Amino acid sequence: MNRWKKVSMNWKILKKYIQGRCSEQELRQLGAWLQEDPANEDFFKSFIEDWDPEEHAEFEADAQAAWQQFKKRNKLSSSSQPIGSASTKKKSSASANHFKEVGSRGYPYWFSIAAAAVILITTLYFISQDWLQANEQTKPTEIAAQKITTDRGQRTNLRLSDGSLVTLNAESSLEIPENYGDPTRTIYLEGEAFFEVEHDEQHPFIVITPRGYVKDLGTQFNITAYDSSRIEVAVKEGLASLGTVKKGIIQKELVELTPNKLGILKRVGGLTVSDITDMEEFTGWAEGKLVFRETPFPEVVQRLERWFNIECITEDPQLKERTLTATYSNMPLDEVLEVLSVSVRASYEREKRTVTFRDNQE
Repeated sequence: MNRWKKVSMNWKILKKYIQGRCSEQELRQLGAWLQEDPANEDFFKSFIEDWDPEEHAEFEADAQAAWQQFKKRNKLSSSSQPIGSASTKKKSSASANHFKEVGSRGYPYWFSIAAAAVILITTLYFISQDWLQANEQTKPTEIAAQKITTDRGQRTNLRLSDGSLVTLNAESSLEIPENYGDPTRTIYLEGEAFFEVEHDEQHPFIVITPRGYVKDLGTQFNITAYDSSRIEVAVKEGLASLGTVKKGIIQKELVELTPNKLGILKRVGGLTVSDITDMEEFTGWAEGKLVFRETPFPEVVQRLERWFNIECITEDPQLKERTLTATYSNMPLDEVLEVLSVSVRASYEREKRTVTFRDNQE
């Protein structure tokens, strides 16, 4: 008996998914269909394996004919029919930029993670790296909470369910609790992230870190909270308030930050607010730039370790007294090391993922 006898599929939604044009509603519909029956997922994978980009124009010309062609090729019964003939006219900007093409036949990269990519029925669009590492994996279940973690050398872009965008830096974690949006949009950050928040007065957006919290008042801002004793907030647009927390619970609002203001809250030393003369120093990383402005060498080394997933050794203590002012835009490690060593008057030796810096006595 044909295992796909009862399979039905909305061809127009599948076609839009292939083109990266699905709306959020269509992604949810496709995800729900995948969860209805294991046969649906098998069918979807078979379709992906069967897809040939050289026939793309023919598939585009007539959706119904394309469906019949696929059924014939895979010996589906005549009872298998596309459902939901009406397609939405709304164009989506949600997911197309997540896709890229690789491989000799030009198969889209997202084919290998298609089932995971469409079952994004939680609070954000996030492609699980675990799916990339396994050919067979149990179908993900719907969960209300998410925790996204990046390792050294990793950065990721996230879109929350309210449309807010988050860029998560290396060696960071972002936790979205089960009650996100009810009544507040509260999330928890350790590490660094850049936020572009969709303002909603009825549902305030709050980021809680080990040291303090930031409440959005309609803005773009960067939070650095690698150190549990310190939080650093740089406001690019709009307004954001900065306050204290105790054991993850909001305590007291201390200051309202306006554009181009930097707020730093430390366990020892309290709150300081200053003007930002170069916003790129705080937000450039989100665009693939390593930006240093009179940065002490120990901090430079720490950022290099996170950015490139390396270990750095500084043998000569005098190097720790030097500073660096430079911008490295999407540069590979070896190029960065060459330029940096000249700038701080140092020599370096690299062995695999370990870099040793020495004072250049010449």
